[in-house]
Amino acid sequence: MTFLLTDIEDSSTQWEDAPLEMRRALAVHDQIVAEVIEAGGGAIIKHMGDGCWAAFRSAPAAAHAAIAVHRMLQQQAPAVRDRLRVRIGLHTGDVEPTENDYFGPVPNRSARVADLANGDQIVCSAATAGLLPGFDLRSEGPQMLRGIGVEEVFRLRADGVDSDPRPLRRSTPPTNLPSVRTSMLGRAGDVRDAVSLIERGHRVVTLIGPGGVGKTRLAIEIGQQVAATSERSVRFCSLAPVADADAVLASVADQIGARQQAGMDLLTSIADFVSERDMLLVFDNCEHVAVAVAAIVERLADAPGIAVLATSRAALGVGGERLLAVAPLPPETVGVELFVDRATQHDMTFALTAANEPAVRELVERLDGIPLAIEVAAARIRLMTPQELVTGLGDGSPPATAGLDPTADVLRDTVQWSYRLLAPPQAAVFARLSVFAGGATLSDIAAVCTDDDVSAAEIPQVVLALVDQSMVVSSLEGGHRRFSLLETMRRFAAEKLGGGGRQGHYRERHAERFFTIAQRESERLFTAAEPDAWRVLDNEWDNLRVAVDAFAAAGDVERRAELLESLAWYATFAMRSELFTWAADLLAAPEIETNPRYTDLCGIAALGAYLTVTGQVTELAEAGLRANPDDPGGFCRMALAAVFLNSTFTRAASEELTSAWLAAPPATVGSRLWAEAFRTFHLATYGVEVGAREHAAATSTIARETGSVSARALAAWAQGMAVAIRDADTAITIWSEGLEWPRSMPRDHLVEHLLDGLILHFTVERVDVTDALRHCRAAVLVALDQHYYVGASHLFGVTAIALTRGGDAETGARLVGSMIGHGHRPRANARHALESALGDRLDVHQAAGMHLSVTQAGHIAIDALDAAMARVGAERAS
Repeated sequence: MTFLLTDIEDSSTQWEDAPLEMRRALAVHDQIVAEVIEAGGGAIIKHMGDGCWAAFRSAPAAAHAAIAVHRMLQQQAPAVRDRLRVRIGLHTGDVEPTENDYFGPVPNRSARVADLANGDQIVCSAATAGLLPGFDLRSEGPQMLRGIGVEEVFRLRADGVDSDPRPLRRSTPPTNLPSVRTSMLGRAGDVRDAVSLIERGHRVVTLIGPGGVGKTRLAIEIGQQVAATSERSVRFCSLAPVADADAVLASVADQIGARQQAGMDLLTSIADFVSERDMLLVFDNCEHVAVAVAAIVERLADAPGIAVLATSRAALGVGGERLLAVAPLPPETVGVELFVDRATQHDMTFALTAANEPAVRELVERLDGIPLAIEVAAARIRLMTPQELVTGLGDGSPPATAGLDPTADVLRDTVQWSYRLLAPPQAAVFARLSVFAGGATLSDIAAVCTDDDVSAAEIPQVVLALVDQSMVVSSLEGGHRRFSLLETMRRFAAEKLGGGGRQGHYRERHAERFFTIAQRESERLFTAAEPDAWRVLDNEWDNLRVAVDAFAAAGDVERRAELLESLAWYATFAMRSELFTWAADLLAAPEIETNPRYTDLCGIAALGAYLTVTGQVTELAEAGLRANPDDPGGFCRMALAAVFLNSTFTRAASEELTSAWLAAPPATVGSRLWAEAFRTFHLATYGVEVGAREHAAATSTIARETGSVSARALAAWAQGMAVAIRDADTAITIWSEGLEWPRSMPRDHLVEHLLDGLILHFTVERVDVTDALRHCRAAVLVALDQHYYVGASHLFGVTAIALTRGGDAETGARLVGSMIGHGHRPRANARHALESALGDRLDVHQAAGMHLSVTQAGHIAIDALDAAMARVGAERAS
């Protein structure tokens, strides 16, 4: 299958500068692409933002289609042509469909290839280029594919089609900034001022202003500018879904990618994660958790590469904070322009005329130039003329309350006026949407927000009406439509829903809905639909957190335990440490030992202890097994087997553990998969080839039967170990190919680290010393970047071998000391290399590293590897 991906260059800027023209141009793009793909025998899989993703059975057919798309777009009139500079990527490989999509390494690699193209360029992978004899191809040499590695790519050209001469794009620093489809008017100066402050080294910049004034939209634009003009990565942390200060740390850690580490609380772990990074952290909607955010910002003060951009209704009150007041738009100029722009989006026939201009100006002045109030009013343009809007706003809302914040009063009056104009079903659903965190799908809204007065069949039309009236925000995330409330709207909606039993009723329904979703997706984890399940659970994590809190508040231990159990395999593979904290919290509940899920909870908490490099793994897992030796979920034995990975079990102990796990058939697919894989690891470690191959084959059978990405990755891990007993080169190939599976998933994947570690262990003494040093550096960087310190600590042993080969055994011994200090035992080849180089001095250098944190040791390793590569290079040059 050959995949073709299109994307319009610089579309975000064009949406902001000329949304109406961009909308028309995008319609032309979609029509041309659809016609060309259909004519070429391809099929559109889905539209993604301002592009599409299509599949072809033939690589030449995909190449001809790519050329035809460019040719037809370049023949359009200048008004359209200038807005449609489209980048196209092509890649070919074997794929398997999920229920509604394709998954695996091939689609992931296709997207990375397309990322390299500029507008009016077609870039293809070597796999596709090899299937295109007779086409005009030019090698662009090795290029970095983000998250994959370095590979050769080619540029495809054709007669009569312009090909942009620019060099290919480089990988951009990662960002999770929300995508926006609306123009931002009148804020160029604010963007310039904020970016300037950040570039000049101001560590904390807070955008302050009343609700609805556009702080979030401005922060996103600033983040985009920083990402586009610097090497900084940008991480956006939305705090609107966070209900209380206690959840702020967990939410921030999740959104920036930090994980709790051994001997550190979560705040210290976040500080550790950012300590060596060049990053802009955007904290949005801070006012209701300002104290907690201020504590984080103060704690990050020592991180030299970190800048914070916050949005709040008031200052955070931290040292060095620079405040930028976000004022309403000037009503007589930009305010009118915004109204016309948004009104045109709702009614393309609307235009500012001499007849309606006085009413528009009066309306915008009445709304004090507040962007959200203007947008809410403009959303009514299909129902009311500007003059009718002025009259309705005056007659349909109470007088302004003349409070301390007149801007907030105007916004509230405007929202109240718009709310009063809603039909009863719309008003009811709007209020009930306040129970969601981070948005919801239509089906979720139907499950939670319906009653005798609002049926599920009415929900699509009701939500569409709320979107049309700018009461609800619609966004496209991962190919799926989601609906959410801006924080100002959510607070108003929660007030209208009321407290007590009514709000409690819908919160209960919300918790039950996401309990059901967690169970449903857990059933899909070990199937071909696993990538889809990950995306759902990733998108709904804020809602799942709210459900956990709801069950905790209600004292429903059983529901809470069942929810955590259903999420455990996903959290393990995706390394989501927050779930393990939830399990540890639940183990503190009164009489939890009598709960039938106690063993699974112990195992889940033990896995968390392993992933955060703490010493409680064995204690927790053995407590669970004493309560129920059957280990229903397999979590306790998996945690103990992970300890075996650290080489801290004897051969007899690991034999007993892995054989007992399979003595009775494991109750779940996840347990059976890991049992077979760990049995393979044990037997391969001690050279039992026949048994290792037998259990590796069993792991492969599970992978084949389920179609699961995680199962395929783990099967590669097991297969390679069985083969490595006789043929290390083939094993390395199996592991290298297996890496494509975990790297194709939406988040970091645990098995990527297992495979990377094995590849390094088997190559570090076999390859050229410079290659060994370079590979170790790349692997340590990935582990540090993903804040996966079990992986980083494991790598110190193999890094010690590489450093010893590079002439720095002393640093290698310090790294091994850190490894031992965190409960990991180096393998024999690392010990032998260091003993040969250092002799009696080994213990002294090793002891010097025992006190090092993983972060400290990791950065010492990077510096030492760089120095060793330079030294080896200089020696060879001389």
